[in-house]
Amino acid sequence: MTALLAGSIAVPTALSAPTARAAEACRSGIPTYVHDVSSESGGVLRKYLDWDPLTGNAAGVLLDTGETAPLEEYSEFFTGGRGIIYVKTSEGALKTYKDNSATGGSMLTPVRDYGGNWNAYERMWSTGDNRIFALHQDGALEVYAVANPSSGSGAISKVRTVPRTDPAVAAIAQADDVWSAGQVVYTLRRGVADRYGEVKAWRYSDSASGSPFPNGSTTVVTRVDTKTRRGWSPGPGTIYTVGDTPDYTGIATSYTGTALMDIANPEVGAGIYGDVHADIASCLASPSPDIKPSVGPVPPQTETPPKAVTDGSPDPSPQNPTQFSGEFVLGDGRPAAGLPVRVEAVDVTSESTDEVQLITLGTTVTASDGTWTVPLPATLPESVKRAAADNGGIINAMASVNGKTSSGHMMRGTHMVTAAPATAPATARALVAAAAEDGSEPSKMRPITDDLRKEQAQPTVAQTNLSWASRDEQVSVDTLGDKPLPEYQSDTVREPQGDPYVVDGVDIKSLIVTPMDGGCDKTSETVIGTQIKYTTVAEGHAYWDAKATVDYDSKLSTSVEVAVKTGTKWTIEGSVTLGSAIGTATGYSNRGPYFAKQWKVPIEYKKIKEKWTCNYGRDTYYRYKIMGSKYKVPFGGVVGKSGKDVSSRDGDVNYSKSPKTHRAWVEAGSYFQISKNRSTKWSGAVSAYGVKLGGSTQYDRDHKQRITAGNYKNARHDIWGKNDRVSGKPGVFYSY
Repeated sequence: MTALLAGSIAVPTALSAPTARAAEACRSGIPTYVHDVSSESGGVLRKYLDWDPLTGNAAGVLLDTGETAPLEEYSEFFTGGRGIIYVKTSEGALKTYKDNSATGGSMLTPVRDYGGNWNAYERMWSTGDNRIFALHQDGALEVYAVANPSSGSGAISKVRTVPRTDPAVAAIAQADDVWSAGQVVYTLRRGVADRYGEVKAWRYSDSASGSPFPNGSTTVVTRVDTKTRRGWSPGPGTIYTVGDTPDYTGIATSYTGTALMDIANPEVGAGIYGDVHADIASCLASPSPDIKPSVGPVPPQTETPPKAVTDGSPDPSPQNPTQFSGEFVLGDGRPAAGLPVRVEAVDVTSESTDEVQLITLGTTVTASDGTWTVPLPATLPESVKRAAADNGGIINAMASVNGKTSSGHMMRGTHMVTAAPATAPATARALVAAAAEDGSEPSKMRPITDDLRKEQAQPTVAQTNLSWASRDEQVSVDTLGDKPLPEYQSDTVREPQGDPYVVDGVDIKSLIVTPMDGGCDKTSETVIGTQIKYTTVAEGHAYWDAKATVDYDSKLSTSVEVAVKTGTKWTIEGSVTLGSAIGTATGYSNRGPYFAKQWKVPIEYKKIKEKWTCNYGRDTYYRYKIMGSKYKVPFGGVVGKSGKDVSSRDGDVNYSKSPKTHRAWVEAGSYFQISKNRSTKWSGAVSAYGVKLGGSTQYDRDHKQRITAGNYKNARHDIWGKNDRVSGKPGVFYSY
């Protein structure tokens, strides 16, 4: 990775390094490393690029290079400048590595193993040149000299010991984090309770008589809150801070200045979890503003993709919006043939605690391949008409199929389906088409276990806060994208749930299912709780000099998955489509540059108890589901808000990997927008009652993703569709 030089050399600040390295050219593009131990792999070193360290990326962000290397969870690392990385292993050995990833090599290329028992030190860090500081377990600070520090192979020798009674050493021992930029040592103390913390600077001097920190400390950052636990510097005059792993937000903040530093960028990075160190430079610079940021060689632009032009053609109508259809399969994926299907309207469920019997819209029998179709009735019941009118003309329903195995185990399959009358608005028909795409996977029949013969106690809020879905809500970066959710989730624990088809020690997923004697009756439902949860409905991307706009105006236009609980396990069984008018406008306009975030709106979710009887009314069963109902702003709440950071999808690395047919470019000063077809499907659109649900949005005149290119003329602004060309069905487009 090549660091870029500014047009003019920056003047070192009052806290700059001594003249030993002052002759070096000031640098931008500083590699920054994060030891992420939240990974299931047991620890990984991630590499970012600090593109404009002199300003603390005031108008930018830390760029994720995508480069990683395994680094054992219980090891520790620090940087030595010039691409040298020190690793103290869990066994106590000290090793050096060279970052050769910029030239296609390993980020941790071995250089030297110093061995020894370095576990005697509680923390170690480097000045970025020829000194290493090590805080001993007995409280003393030991200073080491490094011969030939640029190679990583020079001898390391102790030059002095500073007693624990020294004020600087006492501050280092009490600090939440310590690092250096040249001969300046920084100590960070986080805020406690209602008191703010601070960052102090201590200048080290080899030649000083007595204490090597003769001038005491200077406070350089104030108002450090309770979440701030880590800090680092790419060089003099710039500091970054971030919450440590337990915080889960991972939002980094930058500060710059020569004395008391000011915030340069309150959100210069997201998803920064773990210990952080930069490849320290003696002098910092800013790159030329019209150079397109790149974490590697700039992709060649010899091939010119088409200019992006918004396709104004109308949305295609679904071929048959006036019918419900689907497919049921057994647990092993084979067709569930010859079984009775009942389709019931679900939007008629009241918000009171009254039990409501669902209205049957039609019945049929599954075909030999497990498929089924039920047309909308020619005349709809009045309650269904009212619910459809409130939902933009769309009718949500639940298809259910019941049977029993040869061993006598009862099986039930359900799937949420959507239809619209022929008289429904065009937007409703488009939403039905989108819902059909979302719900195209067949639905499995699952065992009805004995614990469904009685009502279940519901977990508390404290219990659901421990679930995987609830914890993922706290993470600032969207790591799911459109990856499939776990097939079975728990609403109280983080671990994925196992196979529900093993009943009494027997795997019944491959047993043939036949109709039940007496069948099952209509479903009754009772709303047992409601929650308003902010749900992802859009996202925008604007890299480099661009601006992003997301419009989500006038009416709801979203499909959200429905979770159903069988026994102790929650699984997704289709989605409901929410199309009611919302009477307000939300979104964001002209955010950027270096901006990529999701947009969320408040949607009310119902937790519903189902009840039905089978075997001529002899057996009663209870089941629970979580279902979105309507846009609803909480009292005193915001009408919409920013969601997770999705900037890791942008930039040159992702552009280089994108299919060439998906690429296009936006002329300087012009814009491009998507205003038709379906958005991408977000697997982690929302967490409701401790369960993760996916969702998607229909683009139209009120729901758009837009990018406006800047005015730099020497480089075009590139975009590419995630799933297709940008004028086709891209789902979402990314930016470089």
